[in-house]
Amino acid sequence: MLTCRSVMLAIGAALALTATAACGGNGSSNSSGKPEKITIWLQPEAAEWSATVDKVNAEFKTKYGIEAVVQTQQWEDHLTKLDTALAGTKAPDVVELGNTETAKYLAAGAFADLTAHKAEFENSDTWAKGLTDSCTYEGKVSCVPYYGGSRAVIYNKSLFAKAGITDTPTSLDELYAAADKLKAKFGSDPNFSAFYLPGRQIFAGMSFVRDYGGDIARQDKDSWRGTLDAPQAQQGLAAFKELVTKYSKADKTGGDRTQDATFAKGKVGMTYGLSWEIDAIIDPKRAGNPAMKDKIGAFPMPSHTPGQTMPVFLGGSDLAIPAKSRNQEWARKWLALYTATAPQSDLAAKGLIPNSTKLLDKVPDAAAPFAEAARKTWFTPVAENWITVEKKSILQNLQVSILTGKAGLPDATAKASKEITEILNTRG
Repeated sequence: MLTCRSVMLAIGAALALTATAACGGNGSSNSSGKPEKITIWLQPEAAEWSATVDKVNAEFKTKYGIEAVVQTQQWEDHLTKLDTALAGTKAPDVVELGNTETAKYLAAGAFADLTAHKAEFENSDTWAKGLTDSCTYEGKVSCVPYYGGSRAVIYNKSLFAKAGITDTPTSLDELYAAADKLKAKFGSDPNFSAFYLPGRQIFAGMSFVRDYGGDIARQDKDSWRGTLDAPQAQQGLAAFKELVTKYSKADKTGGDRTQDATFAKGKVGMTYGLSWEIDAIIDPKRAGNPAMKDKIGAFPMPSHTPGQTMPVFLGGSDLAIPAKSRNQEWARKWLALYTATAPQSDLAAKGLIPNSTKLLDKVPDAAAPFAEAARKTWFTPVAENWITVEKKSILQNLQVSILTGKAGLPDATAKASKEITEILNTRG
């Protein structure tokens, strides 16, 4: 799944939060009619900002006299536990999901409709589009963006200098020109990649699709249609293929799990990755190379339109209130505190993408290119059956077939579009 697991793989082992058992449950009410406690389900990454969680919980207790009990879940089985809780009578009051996990729950009406309450959440008018889209279904807002992680071009400053590249590219043509210089200077090494880009890296391929005005799928009233065979999408995929074919020695059938270790060897000019990957490149515990520390830079992936950046997929997490929560009013109040400017600024200071574009300048300097990229984002179709498209690896298989020559662009995109159309329109 394209959840925030992929954003935060580098974060260390989770610590226990305020958690007790990882099960749902609503607190009993006291004589005032208010609950004594509400139950919050967060994922392990929140241990990295436990001081922020504790501060919000203390503020919530002071203002409302209610205890917020945070229970730590695990990505591996959190949806199974959530489904069980929603089928019963003891649902949590707030739950965290990866932003590509929300669609089926939004379609089923499993979360409280927050549309009329959106203004209660600070900065909701500037929520990042890639996160907001994952919370919106048929015009209704049913969750609150939490945080995200975006990608940018990570480059070797030393190799750029040796190849005579003095400025980072601000258009796709300039990116190709820089790659040409790198290839001319270092291409005699058979292991050198001017731009290292594995074939299954759909966050890159689909960004090209969006940059040229294409879409993965589009909705028309109650039906969906896969649109990767449209001219704009094909144009974007052709540009993606050109980049990979000319400049990458990465496995055209592989993913990006080894790209950090490969970059660390000093034989990669550029790659496309998340902000935390910079730490992975220099960390010897993760097959990194400390000698690379001062050689790494980053810049947003440039658009084919000069002066603009390419839309970036904003993976991350959302926070929702189950419709079965018996404490929805108080859950909204806790959620409003937890996603306000101060807590979001704390997350930004750790290099994460905050839920509001207004707070992007709060990230550290090293994460600034990734935050800049997050000003222009895209998201996967918010369709009930999208998760099936992911499970079948349709986008990955499309890119691999194009890059390996197994199928031409028209045939490959027609096949993928047909599969996506069939899956997204399946009922029952």
